Amino acid sequence: MARLPIGQRVRNRRRERGMTQTALAEAAGISGPYLNLIEHDKRMIGGALLRRLAEVLETDVAQLSGSGDARLAQDVLEITRSLAVAGLEERGALDFVAQHPDWAQAFVTLHRSYREASEAALALTDRLSQDPTLMELSHAVLTQVTAIRSFAEILEQHEELEARERARFSHIIATESEQLGSSAREMITLLGGTLEAPKPSSPAEEVDDFIIFRGNYFPGLEDAAAWLRRELAPEGGDVAAATAERLRAQEEVPLEVAEGTPSASLRFLQLRRFLERELAQTIDALIEDERLTTPEAQQRARVALASYAAGALLFPYEPFLEAAEELRYDIDLLAARFSGSFEQIAHRLVTLRRPGAQGIPFAFLRSDPAGNLSKPFSIPGLRMPRYGGACPIWALYEAFASPGRTVTQMAVMPEGERYIFIARQMAKRTAPYGGVTPAYSVMLGCDLAYADRIVYGDAYASGRASLATPVGHNCRSCPRQACPRRAHPALLPQRSAPEEDAEAERGAA
Repeated sequence: MARLPIGQRVRNRRRERGMTQTALAEAAGISGPYLNLIEHDKRMIGGALLRRLAEVLETDVAQLSGSGDARLAQDVLEITRSLAVAGLEERGALDFVAQHPDWAQAFVTLHRSYREASEAALALTDRLSQDPTLMELSHAVLTQVTAIRSFAEILEQHEELEARERARFSHIIATESEQLGSSAREMITLLGGTLEAPKPSSPAEEVDDFIIFRGNYFPGLEDAAAWLRRELAPEGGDVAAATAERLRAQEEVPLEVAEGTPSASLRFLQLRRFLERELAQTIDALIEDERLTTPEAQQRARVALASYAAGALLFPYEPFLEAAEELRYDIDLLAARFSGSFEQIAHRLVTLRRPGAQGIPFAFLRSDPAGNLSKPFSIPGLRMPRYGGACPIWALYEAFASPGRTVTQMAVMPEGERYIFIARQMAKRTAPYGGVTPAYSVMLGCDLAYADRIVYGDAYASGRASLATPVGHNCRSCPRQACPRRAHPALLPQRSAPEEDAEAERGAA
């Protein structure tokens, strides 16, 4: 990430000490004009000069350089990118952190609270769209409200009603009102339970929660994989071949896989099996987690962590990150260089979250042709749905129409945030003649602010509206009323502007 400006900190500390620029420059052994350039952030400094300035100003180097605020600066930058407001520049965010770190922390805390509230609302939307009981209660509430309104209008508009008729309608209104209150109380109870104690309904969801909580980065597995790589291939040889040789020497039962499984998948499965045993202690320590409440969830987590370790072994962190930056995150070129599949490379890109050596933050999602979602991983601002389906306009689904071809998209969310989506449909294995090839689609997503760093962003670097595709998260939570691809009505309908409706129609065409 960009470096925090030091000049403001130097100037503030100098003034606190009551020193002139000339006095500080002489004490630090530099010229006055050079110090003036430093204080106006026209010269970046470090090393011996930074230490001399800190010594003269009687402060810590870390305090002067702002190295302790690096994480805070990264958070502010990510929020800045997600706001999609014209005129906001990264330098302004860095100046904000450098000059007012306490206010910057408050800003990050406020934004986090906003995102958590948004996530809670979207989670409730998912719950409302999937829970049969809540759907029935929602229908009942709407029916009862309609009945009350209808009979109330009759009483208001027809003064000539006989007393018996008026009493009958009043009784209906009272009865419906009582039933409405009962339905509302039951719905609030169900939703309140959801908010107070969310319980994943399956081991797979527990594992998703576990991985998301860890940020899909496990430094212990990264270190273990690096150590194993040096042991298996000390001269930089073929790790997969060395693993296969060790398994044969240990007289392991051959791995049973379906005929037609791609070689990259076969190699990965073999490594995962090997690592489940070799890293058993490390993995067992990780799965002792309160989020994994059943043996089934722990076993799924064990497999997921062995897969993570296999990716770390095949695609070592530093060389892989360096290659990703060099090749501008071209997944096909990375797959060719490291002998991996599209999905394996995509998975590894998502895990490049080492503090101080991070890659571009990517979200990840996978879908089968029926729309069943798996492996959701979100990034700030871009939430991957976990229940039901995603927006039908997403590149995730478009990829099914173009097997084997990478599909890209500049997606614009209803709130205005812009992201680049990268998706591809693939086959798990080659089916025999007459058989059905199991297919699925995987998708990466990143903020449009990173367009200049990835090869897929070149077509969208201008950010022109004509290149944008208006999308949502899913139909239940999307306010785009005019979208022709809408599969379900929005639970919380909002009136959209005519120009937005037209934009949605053009993007979905």
